[in-house]
Amino acid sequence: MRKLFHCLTIVLSLFLIFTSSSFAKTINILVHPFENTGDNEYSWVSAGMTDTVIADLTRIKNIIVVSNADRKKILEEMKFIFSGLAEEEKMIKLGKITGANVIFTGSYLVSGNRIRVHARLVNVELGKVESSTKIDGTLNGIFDLQDKVVFTLMGETEKITVADIKPVKITEQDKKKIEEKPRPSVTAYEWYAKGLERQDTNPNEALTNFKKALDVDPNYTDALINAGRITAYPLSLFEEAHGYFERADRVMKDRNETNTIGYAMLRMSVGSYFSIKGQYNRGLEYCLNAKSKLDNLNLQNTVDYYKIMGNIGYAYAGKGQHDRSLEYELNAKAVLDSLGLQNTAYYAKSMINIGASFRRKGQHDRGLEYHLNAKAVLDSLGLQNTAYYATLMANTGLFYSAKGQVDRGLEYCLKAKSILAILGLQNTVNYAEVMQSVGVAYWINGQVDRGLEYCLKAKSIRDRLGLQNTSDYARLLDVLASLYEAQGKRDMAGRYYRMAYDTFVQAAYFGTLKDKALNNATRLGY
Repeated sequence: MRKLFHCLTIVLSLFLIFTSSSFAKTINILVHPFENTGDNEYSWVSAGMTDTVIADLTRIKNIIVVSNADRKKILEEMKFIFSGLAEEEKMIKLGKITGANVIFTGSYLVSGNRIRVHARLVNVELGKVESSTKIDGTLNGIFDLQDKVVFTLMGETEKITVADIKPVKITEQDKKKIEEKPRPSVTAYEWYAKGLERQDTNPNEALTNFKKALDVDPNYTDALINAGRITAYPLSLFEEAHGYFERADRVMKDRNETNTIGYAMLRMSVGSYFSIKGQYNRGLEYCLNAKSKLDNLNLQNTVDYYKIMGNIGYAYAGKGQHDRSLEYELNAKAVLDSLGLQNTAYYAKSMINIGASFRRKGQHDRGLEYHLNAKAVLDSLGLQNTAYYATLMANTGLFYSAKGQVDRGLEYCLKAKSILAILGLQNTVNYAEVMQSVGVAYWINGQVDRGLEYCLKAKSIRDRLGLQNTSDYARLLDVLASLYEAQGKRDMAGRYYRMAYDTFVQAAYFGTLKDKALNNATRLGY
């Protein structure tokens, strides 16, 4: 009996070890900008330090880091939610939305060439500071100082216990990768950081500062990549953007950095911009290449991999290959499941995308199921007044309309329009999509004139934004053609069907809508 009990004890112990390691999640770290407590002349240090600390953290194995782009995007898209909150409350709320377990933040003071950083580690679940440390350095040695901030806060993170999170350990190999990364001159870095500081408020000034950094150091890859991003969006200078990306690509190849996360994300950035322009084949080529880079690095269980899978799904959707699109969207969601990020804005967005894929396939019940699950996540995070929620409402409205619940469908679509109007986002792609959804809902409701009115407004927005060469634009033209035909305006309908077909061809679209548009155009003499 003792022997049996002993065996059962061993088996139970092994089971507990196995299950705890299997279900423990990877720690997720958010870097919140360090506050300047001194002369405003050194405000640029905050943007630079945030960027560098995030970059250093991405070189550490077995942790998740919220990108600075994601942090800023969420703050911008959900600014209505954050308005009125104190800075500490805003930081904790942002941590919960991104699924972060801990936050690296603090403040700094520059005096002459000396700089003192007060680095803080914040526990998101408890909403409190776990540790606070003073770290001294110089502006000339700012890279060493920032590395110390990372090493110190990672060391403090190793000391704390977060429920359901795997223990954290920064290795000597991790430290070596951080210390040996390419470093620009301090002068180039200062111009780069000043560009980051102005990136959201004054894109043209930001680009000027990135160019000044590149004048000092033409091979500064971070400056090249960010110059590319800002010229592509919001400045819409796609050819110039591609030039910066190509230069960054050449530098990374010369440095043998093609098998890195940074290079994979560069390829994804280029791919996503091609897809936005409607060049889905080129977008797909770059994103698939980015995926293969992370596959070679065994980094399938990362937020970066989730982003790449989502971008591939988007490109396939643009080409009308909805089965492939759904396949990649489901795989993107599986990555988030493996990371334990089910109660985050990422997860809600992923489910919205999956639901939209099911809608394009005509599987309205499955699509509505995913949208209602996404709604539950956004509701739990208090994100009802956001662009995400507006997209969710519009798509949900289309599902109800398609299922014959026309009044309910129109109600949801109008709710989406109202949310975006409150947020002041009337001149965005999101608003154009919602206006089209409202138009379709009115059309299904038998109000053809109102449907045409809203769809023409959607077209006007897309025209202003210069997005006429995409499959989404072709779909809108096809809807307009149908509305004109329902009004008895056969000539207008024929012209729009032909325009829709030509746009589908230009966007390399393979779905059935292209053939239908051609058949309708031919039927009406176009």
